[in-house]
Amino acid sequence: MSHDSTRPRLQLSLGGAALLGEERPSLGGRRVFAANCRESGSELLVTLHPLPPEGPTPLAVLGRASRLQALAHPRLNTPIAAGDLDGRAWVVEPAPTSPSVLLRLSDGGAFGVKEGVRVLREVTRAVASLHRTGLAHGALELETVQLAGGEVKVGGLANRTTAEASEDIAALGPLAWALFTGDLPDATHERLAQRRRGIPAGLDALVASLLSPDPSLRPPRAESVLAALDSFPASDPAPFSTFLDGAGRGARTPRGREAVLLAVLFGLSVLISGLVFGR
Repeated sequence: MSHDSTRPRLQLSLGGAALLGEERPSLGGRRVFAANCRESGSELLVTLHPLPPEGPTPLAVLGRASRLQALAHPRLNTPIAAGDLDGRAWVVEPAPTSPSVLLRLSDGGAFGVKEGVRVLREVTRAVASLHRTGLAHGALELETVQLAGGEVKVGGLANRTTAEASEDIAALGPLAWALFTGDLPDATHERLAQRRRGIPAGLDALVASLLSPDPSLRPPRAESVLAALDSFPASDPAPFSTFLDGAGRGARTPRGREAVLLAVLFGLSVLISGLVFGR
């Protein structure tokens, strides 16, 4: 059985930044460890990147971590520390302690219109703050957005060191579609309003533009997405409309919900007829 010398050397390199725990499965040649803060005991993640060129240079990781720490955005889980182990970059970041959007969709289905717009707005606001400093997320997806009570947190910032703002704009499309349908988009290019009722026309147009296969038809900047989101109604549809619009577990299509409603109404009419004429 071979001895893994990387782990103890990584622990020495980390110093007091984190105490390593179990290793977690990872892709791309990275090694990811659960960890704890020595002082507070808070849960952390330590990522050890592969050597360049497969992985980023330690200088790039250190520079990105420093810029993210200076940004200090309340919606971003920014790295806590970064360093170099024999030419391999490592980074320490807060571990996700709240359910991700992916888990929330799996458990509860599509979001209501108001809540979905709020989550999308908060994620976009965090992305816009990155772009204003010349940074980009580069790994924005359903698993990197966490929901902590009423707050939205965007993590996964240690996964990429080189990314373009256009990648984040493109990633907002699948995120938006999933929030309002409970599914990932497919190749049919179906419009959101066709999939679900209660969707404002502006939101339908925005999601269509974000999902456009032509980059020139997508919003040019995150601020453009924010401006569009700020124009949508701040209240949920009425309960009756919410039942029809597809929110909730299973994200039932409007036609499917209409069928359920008709069945309920038919059952009520039979019951009432029985009560009236059965006397």
